[in-house]
Amino acid sequence: MTRIGISLSDFVPALGHLDDAVYRRVSYVEYGGHHPPAGDPGLRRLLDENIVSDMTRHLVSVELPDALDIGDEARRIAENHAGTRPHYMVTDFGFWRLGGRDERNLWFRPALLSHEVAERIAHNVKGLSAELGTPVHAENPFSLTHRGDLSPVAFMRELAERGATLCFDIGHFYAACFNEGLDVWQELEKVPFEAVRVAHIAGLSKVRYGRRQLLLDNHNVLPVSGCLEVLRTVKDRIPDLGWVTYEAELASAQVQHHGLDAIERAMA
Repeated sequence: MTRIGISLSDFVPALGHLDDAVYRRVSYVEYGGHHPPAGDPGLRRLLDENIVSDMTRHLVSVELPDALDIGDEARRIAENHAGTRPHYMVTDFGFWRLGGRDERNLWFRPALLSHEVAERIAHNVKGLSAELGTPVHAENPFSLTHRGDLSPVAFMRELAERGATLCFDIGHFYAACFNEGLDVWQELEKVPFEAVRVAHIAGLSKVRYGRRQLLLDNHNVLPVSGCLEVLRTVKDRIPDLGWVTYEAELASAQVQHHGLDAIERAMA
């Protein structure tokens, strides 16, 4: 049975604890904060008071396209997660930082979509999963453009063929198709569903840049109908999909409730 969860970022004292009613609706939270999860007051409260039963982890400093020292990287991750037991970990196949590992060094840029980079990412995903004893999944990232010989979906297929498991971010996929003038449903047929273990879904916002209209992934609005249709297809193509995460850590409680309503309907 597919479990539905919601994203959670670092606790912000000025905002205080968020609406318990949202978190009582889900079976897990996917923590994407920059600090060790065991010390985060928001996550700690949700787990200690049994408001949610489980956690997963969106890593924000691991750069899958890099030539990682698997042992060293796994040690850093294990130290960061001491006192918690994430059921899985995900991170985009992009570069997250410049000059350091904390939030002051965020400087995301997409990976080059090439056969060589796919081999490196697959090696890192499999190596980290084995070293940590926790599955690590590669997530298709947000980007307005990409370089390399492979399309985003072809790159995912290459990863799957090399033994990597995937987090399929529906918003990233849908926005990339729209922004590049690709047919969503034709591209969806090429997704390697056999390798997908987790799905992400968030909202999208329309922006204008020059004379172009673009879609941007946005974690404070409702999922658009097109993404919900893709989610229905994903559910049908992966009957034993384990996890669906609604990425809405920036949204109001009202938006989070309505978004969960829509996701539950799509998954029914």
